[in-house]
Amino acid sequence: MAKHQWIDSNARLADAAERWNGVIGLDTEFQRTDTFYPIPGLYQLVADTEIWLIDPLAIDDWRPLTRALEDPATVKIMHSCSEDLELIAHHLGVRPANLFDTQVAYAFVSEHLSISYANLVKTLLGLQLSKHQVRSDWLRRPLSDAQVSYACEDVASLPALHRLLSDELEAKGRWDWFREDMALREAAPIIDPDRYYLGVKGAWRLNGTQLGALKALCAWRERQAMAEDRPRNRVVWDEHLLQFARHGNLTMALIEARLPRRLAQRYGDALITAHGEGRATPVEAALPRPLSGSQNALVKQLRAVGLDRAASLGLAPELLSRRRDLEACLRHHASTGELSATFRGWRGALVGTEFTTILSTQAP
Repeated sequence: MAKHQWIDSNARLADAAERWNGVIGLDTEFQRTDTFYPIPGLYQLVADTEIWLIDPLAIDDWRPLTRALEDPATVKIMHSCSEDLELIAHHLGVRPANLFDTQVAYAFVSEHLSISYANLVKTLLGLQLSKHQVRSDWLRRPLSDAQVSYACEDVASLPALHRLLSDELEAKGRWDWFREDMALREAAPIIDPDRYYLGVKGAWRLNGTQLGALKALCAWRERQAMAEDRPRNRVVWDEHLLQFARHGNLTMALIEARLPRRLAQRYGDALITAHGEGRATPVEAALPRPLSGSQNALVKQLRAVGLDRAASLGLAPELLSRRRDLEACLRHHASTGELSATFRGWRGALVGTEFTTILSTQAP
């Protein structure tokens, strides 16, 4: 088992924070099976070769950690950090600054975007990590020796990865590209209940009044799930909200015909209220229709350019040719005559001219 310090009091956390230098590695362990939000089970932090395991079940004054996370002068090294950031935002109420995601960094110096932490450590450092603690209960106390060893391994190599990848980014002249993407990650929006409807499958078929109802129903469901800390599908499914939005008059009889009786009784009145309020405030902008055949052909051309350019540079192809980014770029260009924000900046310097030429063939 790696040498570490177990932090289970406010005083110990404050003392530990005094030893954190300008570069720290961070990981989290959590559970989320019957809740909307992840439940923190452990924070792991490394600075140089020192490892701290921080117990969220025993600490209530998180200011020493939040100060470090928000400090733009302190680099926070993480790996594939999206879920960790969600946990930190909810549990600690902060957004870490100056992130260095080792998975993303590796995508800028190799052809691999989604490499696991264990495989990255093996590839760059030649170390074999233990197997993941499948179905491990991170809320149990005390943690098992296997859990502690795994938790330590999950951060121990982050400083070395940071040094190697930083050097490689600098050597290849891609540091500014990487930092541009990290800045976008740091500024990524948190959960927005009022925008959830935009991602509901089949919502594009609804008219403005129906979209108003769907938007209100989704926003209500999101806030209800948050308030109860329950998975959204334990409240009402997306497909049911879509069905309700199609109706001009939502009644209790219709709700009872679609939902289990206990859910209909619990949420029926609130659903009817949200439905009515939504229909009274229609959504003016229609949602994008699926791409036409000719538009899909253009996306295929864009993808070919992105793949070719990424291959020539030894970049992960997804950085230049992820389909959802290409579709968004096509739609944005069709409405504004400009490339989307994703394909400006460093991407624009690589593929912007060719993308503009291809997209200029779109019908008005």
